[in-house]
Amino acid sequence: MSKHMLVLELCCPQCGELLTEGTKVHLDGNIKDVHKDGEIYLSAVFGDYSLESDLGIPEGAVVEFRCPKCEASIMLPLACKICGAPMASLNLKVGGYVEFCSRRGCKGHALGGVGDIDQMMSLMNKMFETPYD
Repeated sequence: MSKHMLVLELCCPQCGELLTEGTKVHLDGNIKDVHKDGEIYLSAVFGDYSLESDLGIPEGAVVEFRCPKCEASIMLPLACKICGAPMASLNLKVGGYVEFCSRRGCKGHALGGVGDIDQMMSLMNKMFETPYD
């Protein structure tokens, strides 16, 4: 059985600029506890929680994410249901959005933006580039 890799094309919810670069999502961030700013590259592969950064983000640290293009915050006034840290959100190029926890190591995330099962199936078909709609 083959495993299909789903690379999310993500955009800033404020300026609409595409932030996915290959298999990574380019963001700016600030580590709250130590007030360190820098670039962060999150994996754009759905289900892969890896990241690259020269900030040395320790496990459990909370990061405030910003768009590197317009500098707008992508943080939500919503707490992660797993750990309580603030959630961040990016728009999917095909429609909908992905929310993710700002705490390093937490796997809290959600894919959404649709109101019913038919719309969700249509979104998934677009993401997987299947011919069904």
